[in-house]
Amino acid sequence: MLRLGEQETTMAGFDYTLVQKWFGRARFQLLDLMRGTQSLTLLKELEAVQFESQEVIRFRQKKMLEAYLDSMRDVPYYKKHKSITEFPVIDKKFINENRESLLNRSYGGKIFRKKTGGSTGEPFVYVTGVKSQSYLWAGILLSWRTAGYHLGEPVAILAGSSLFTSGIKQNIYYGIMNARLFSAFEMSAKRLDTYAREIARGKYRLLYGYASAVQELAEYLLSRPDRPTFSLRGIVTTAENLTPGMRETIERAFGVPCFSQYGCHDAGISAYECEQRKGFHLITDRCYPEVLEDRRLVSTDISNEALFLPRYDTGDLITMSDEPCACGRGFPLIAAVIGRSNDVISDQAGNTVHSEFFTHLFREVQAITAFQVAYDGRTLVVNLHTRDTDTDWSPYKERIQKSLAVERIDFIQNQPFMKSANAKHKFVLKLPEIGLYYETDDCTAKEKSDKDENPHQA
Repeated sequence: MLRLGEQETTMAGFDYTLVQKWFGRARFQLLDLMRGTQSLTLLKELEAVQFESQEVIRFRQKKMLEAYLDSMRDVPYYKKHKSITEFPVIDKKFINENRESLLNRSYGGKIFRKKTGGSTGEPFVYVTGVKSQSYLWAGILLSWRTAGYHLGEPVAILAGSSLFTSGIKQNIYYGIMNARLFSAFEMSAKRLDTYAREIARGKYRLLYGYASAVQELAEYLLSRPDRPTFSLRGIVTTAENLTPGMRETIERAFGVPCFSQYGCHDAGISAYECEQRKGFHLITDRCYPEVLEDRRLVSTDISNEALFLPRYDTGDLITMSDEPCACGRGFPLIAAVIGRSNDVISDQAGNTVHSEFFTHLFREVQAITAFQVAYDGRTLVVNLHTRDTDTDWSPYKERIQKSLAVERIDFIQNQPFMKSANAKHKFVLKLPEIGLYYETDDCTAKEKSDKDENPHQA
């Protein structure tokens, strides 16, 4: 059987790889036609401009920003401001209260309605235009291409409701894309075994999904002596931080490179890891990013022609790299996505630590593959997924005690993680009572309840 990427000429004289490439592009051309987007056109542009110099990329972004600001002249709220640096930073609450006044009344193209689950506690509904929606998919495809994917090849998607939606129309789209959805809401041992065998049997070339879900599948595979043989070229994780331990576990289980992708569609953020995997290349043809003093990422989606959202607070904390990437790409490099600005623990004495504190605390322990910290104001529980159950955690407990004044700190190992309603993994959980954590000995039941209350949403 001919493998993808091999060169072979048929009796008719056609190169198989070229024919396959043509059919792959045809799939996405059909998708663009059905959705009214231009993802393939933008993908081709991004693949070319990503290797331009930083100066050329910055100059083009400046021109795009100027054009965006010119189009906002009729928005009453921003008429009094002369430059973007004078604009106030806005958030979900502000947009929810002022959505009508931020709409671009002169935009006559297709509108895409979006809804987020409100991970910051503020549910959010917004709209985008054709260009922004096209950039969304172009950015995703660019990250897949970097992982070795070719257009039209079979893709396995392991995620929850924040990454994919359900419905007849969406199922048709995924079918044309040659993508198969595997639910991160259902991760029992039996289900993981089914997922693994179906991904192997389907000869999927790319696995895309939540970092925690892919890592959970990887841990299951490593525990089995009879794991199947996969046809994957690469893996791309998204929606959650991929820690070094998680990446190592995933690559050991599947035997292919694991890349991470970072995105925030409402802010126009699309960023992807290259072959170096030392940060995220931020696609600045789509957005104008700013990093505030407290490391919060603020972004203006200069591609959203339907709704003006200048200087939108993503709620994410990041650090930018001062050095260009060795790969030669000119897009600026995000050195690290630290986490959400609300992923902090505060004690009664006023001391605070971010989830990054625990990431750094455990990053050198190779046996730890993932962690979760639960806190109720008095008691703190650290749940470690680790291959070494005999480790003495007292030095780590002492280090936490030096930073936080809490009545009790407990370490538990290899217990099920609690997940949010869309099946994402949270590194830090703030609970009314820590007992809610201890009593959750069956995450599958909780996830089913969450899913029933929060069905897949767009």
